[in-house]
Amino acid sequence: MEDCVTMAVVAVIRIKGHVGIRPDIKKTLESLKLDKAFKAALFNESDVLYGMLKKAQRYLTWGTPNKQTILTLLKKAGVGGEDVETLAEKLAKGEEKLGTPVYVSLHPPSQGFKNTVKRSYRYKGEYGDRGEAINDLIRRMV
Repeated sequence: MEDCVTMAVVAVIRIKGHVGIRPDIKKTLESLKLDKAFKAALFNESDVLYGMLKKAQRYLTWGTPNKQTILTLLKKAGVGGEDVETLAEKLAKGEEKLGTPVYVSLHPPSQGFKNTVKRSYRYKGEYGDRGEAINDLIRRMV
């Protein structure tokens, strides 16, 4: 049984460290296996994932990556072999699901974050859902 109709991929990045985190949020971040700052992951879209993202949103940013961003993260993680471009294209279109989440360690963004990490992306901050703008952030962090 599918949680969502589409099988889109979601890119998630942890943007804050581990100091002063409430135990329930720490457990959620451990469940996502985002154990340190600037660690990124590609997940299949699901209602369960969005519930965990909402709970830990002050420590994460996420969005829908395009084909080029998916390809970059898959290559950096060493996934896919020769068919990595085909896999990235199918994942971007939603034709295929990831078997397991893909985890990648990234650098801090070049020229730093454009806004504060203490506010939501919607209110000129950095955490939370950023949609297609995740591609620009990942490009600056690779």
